[in-house]
Amino acid sequence: MLTLRPLSLSLHGAFELLFGVLALAVPFLFGFSPAGTVLAFVVGVLAIGLALDTTEPRDVTAHQGFDYALAFGAVLMAFALAIAADGTAALWIGGLGTAQLALTAATRYSVRG
Repeated sequence: MLTLRPLSLSLHGAFELLFGVLALAVPFLFGFSPAGTVLAFVVGVLAIGLALDTTEPRDVTAHQGFDYALAFGAVLMAFALAIAADGTAALWIGGLGTAQLALTAATRYSVRG
């Protein structure tokens, strides 16, 4: 079975860096609750850290696992925020988690490019 994964690891890192920076900025633009702001910062910092690892990855398989963990963790955080009645933050963090999951699924995890 042939799996189509069109994104290189370096392009994946660029998108991940963009996701992280947006996750840090958006809570101030939309006025998230304190809990929503903290969780958005956690997602943003983790995404930026993962993006910086794509320049010279030590273990590509571990990076892929961390990408999936970040995606599913963000979706779980969104459910917690929805229960806490912070709908705007829940939609944003859930969207980031879904985007991270799509990015992870579309990436060729190979150092060769």
